[in-house]
Amino acid sequence: MIDTNLNTQWRIDFFNIFSKDHNNKEELENADKIKFSHFPPVIAKFYTNLDDVDLQKICDGKIQLKKAKLSRSYHGELIDINYEETIKTQLNNVMQQQIDRLMQEDPYFLKDDEKEEIEKADFPFIKLMTLVYSKDTDDMTKEDQEQWKTSMNQFINDQILFAVVNTYFTMKLYHDNIYTTTFQTPYNKIHTWDKYADNNRGICITYDFKEINNQTALLLSKLYPVIYTDKKMTIDDFDHKIYNSHCANLIKIDDNVNEEDNSWEYLESHKYTEKEYNILNRVLEPIYEKAMNYPKLKEISQENNLMVKDSNLEYDYKKFIADIDEVLTSDEFNNQIKDSLGDVYGITPDTMEIEFRKPEAIYLGVNFPEEKVEQYNKVAQDNDIKIFQIKEGNDMLYKSLI
Repeated sequence: MIDTNLNTQWRIDFFNIFSKDHNNKEELENADKIKFSHFPPVIAKFYTNLDDVDLQKICDGKIQLKKAKLSRSYHGELIDINYEETIKTQLNNVMQQQIDRLMQEDPYFLKDDEKEEIEKADFPFIKLMTLVYSKDTDDMTKEDQEQWKTSMNQFINDQILFAVVNTYFTMKLYHDNIYTTTFQTPYNKIHTWDKYADNNRGICITYDFKEINNQTALLLSKLYPVIYTDKKMTIDDFDHKIYNSHCANLIKIDDNVNEEDNSWEYLESHKYTEKEYNILNRVLEPIYEKAMNYPKLKEISQENNLMVKDSNLEYDYKKFIADIDEVLTSDEFNNQIKDSLGDVYGITPDTMEIEFRKPEAIYLGVNFPEEKVEQYNKVAQDNDIKIFQIKEGNDMLYKSLI
């Protein structure tokens, strides 16, 4: 369960909706309404140490991101892969190819009601295959029927096995290429200055989101409220499966949280450059080959999943997928591919710089080194950005224009 002592109810509501179904448009719109209604007019990043070059990049509207999974708070093991949904979509393409081939051989092979039956089926690809079997084997001997059933079973097995393996590695690459950084509340909170800016020795960069335009709308779509926890969370802490990959990055381990903590996570999915993609194809090919020839997966691929039930031929794809997943997630299999996957992960850098937006203002902490004030002031003035020195009095913070 999400700790209600560490999180406001709206954050919990957002996460519960956002984590359950990443393809349900209506639910995601409800999550967005919660997010937008609580998004602050100004967000900030605190820094403990910046040189002139880094500060200039920030003034130019750039920010630094790092691979999300490198964070100590990363909760990748919470994310379930919805293989059924994914491979059904993938195999629809294979199904259409099979239908086109069948119709070329015999334009009347499938009747309209049979096509409709396939479209409405739980798994259209498998429905087509079992329908083909029943139509093709009417005049066969039992021996020929069994042989044809064995061939059909193997064909379906091979298609689903590759689809699951492909989805497994695709998701690993997707997770590896999510980059992130965390924003906080603005300059006027004593707690956040103590916590995020080295006890007031650092600086705070603020960004104005009061006006919604194309740029801010795009950035808002990549900013998500953080959920706080004081320990690593497991799947047992939730009463539902989490399929939304972004959620692995929205849970922050933090045992020093109060009502002034208001973190927002920026998530950016990196797309391979042409050069990176060419390297990926070369490096990934032997990993797929190793997976498809892995003894336990080859053994599973020979299982008979086609059964006659109530005079109908059915395929137990749920068990087959579960068996494959058990192998793919095993320590034994992952130890076999660990070094090769490391080469794949090394294709993209651990950090990356992106265009964000020009800062609204720069705030220097109460204990910011005096000898650096003029240096920072010059950079700010050269970039036409307001710069303030934070002062403290009566247990409050206020700003003073430099």
